[in-house]
Amino acid sequence: MIHRDHILHGLVCAALFNVVLGARLQAQSPPCDSLNTATFSHLDLGGYLYSFAPVLPVGASALSTEWAFGGEDYSHFSVAPSPQVAFPSEGDYLVCLRAVLDDQQSTCTSIYCELVSLPVDPLCVGLQPAFTIEVQAGAITFIDETVSGEPVQSLTWDFGDGTGSMETSPTHAYSGVGPYQVCLTVTTADCTATICNWIYLGPADVPCDVLLHAAIGVIQYERTVAVFDQSVTSGMNSSVHWQFGDGNTASGSPVIHTYAEDGSFEICGSVALWGPLTTDTCTAQACQEISTVQNPAAIDPVRSRETLRAFPVPFSDQLTIEGALPGVRWTLVDVLGGFHSSGTVPASGTFSIEGNGLGSGVYFVRLVSMSGTANLRVIKDH
Repeated sequence: MIHRDHILHGLVCAALFNVVLGARLQAQSPPCDSLNTATFSHLDLGGYLYSFAPVLPVGASALSTEWAFGGEDYSHFSVAPSPQVAFPSEGDYLVCLRAVLDDQQSTCTSIYCELVSLPVDPLCVGLQPAFTIEVQAGAITFIDETVSGEPVQSLTWDFGDGTGSMETSPTHAYSGVGPYQVCLTVTTADCTATICNWIYLGPADVPCDVLLHAAIGVIQYERTVAVFDQSVTSGMNSSVHWQFGDGNTASGSPVIHTYAEDGSFEICGSVALWGPLTTDTCTAQACQEISTVQNPAAIDPVRSRETLRAFPVPFSDQLTIEGALPGVRWTLVDVLGGFHSSGTVPASGTFSIEGNGLGSGVYFVRLVSMSGTANLRVIKDH
């Protein structure tokens, strides 16, 4: 989707999102050193379909791979060695590869994350949505000026005040002065593109709290975060400065950051705004708490890790656990600790967990007895 902001005259909607793509409870093998990290390559297959492949250190092989993909309102998880991923649109996505490597002498766990920027698909380059306005008595007429190399199938207007239209050149009367973010979405047989402009109908020198509403988005994979400025800036000039809570800072959006140690951190984005609707610089800040801490499992001394078994992993419709103590309480939680289901281990020590309705990703089966707790890390795939 093509998205651009402008001010129209006579010239608020930010998406706050927090996506946790997956996290480990315990490393199955020690971390790889910086010289033995597996990276990845990607190939554009067209239509926002991309293929990804691990790039391994010389002499190493991958015993297992886990992939996490995250963007605004989008997340995907795969255990395929070289997955193909259909992204929803162009934009910036955090892509992380977690691989267990074997160099014939030892094994180690490699975690590598990269911010991947997807350009507008070549099929959609010729679609350039645009519109202008004409101010009339008590109303505004919106005039479509879209350029497209193929026939336009539909136009959808969002006037920014909760109303809209599908007319070619609609006329709309606002009940207030704004600013309002007006968006035009143009659809052809192959593409959809959106352009957003800002409308302000009041006097100059607008209060800062009207023009600027700070908001941030965070995508997290284990110790790595990608941060996005999602602030309402009413189409004016703005900048963002980040504090990650560990002494590190950065500017711009998006930005990727990896913490050196586990812990709880407060991420803050400080936004500055300036432009024709205010005589001074406006500032605001938005913060969000994150945690990279995953408490290690205390294995039940009566049942060793080798005794407990979960299969198949990854699972889809059903996950089977065997080797648990009868009468022990079990709980299925996601990486955020969110509850999904629970029960009691039957006399056989084997039970099943339904996977229907669960999203792809990492989950933990927790078994709690008087003598300890066991946590099994499992993967849901499709």
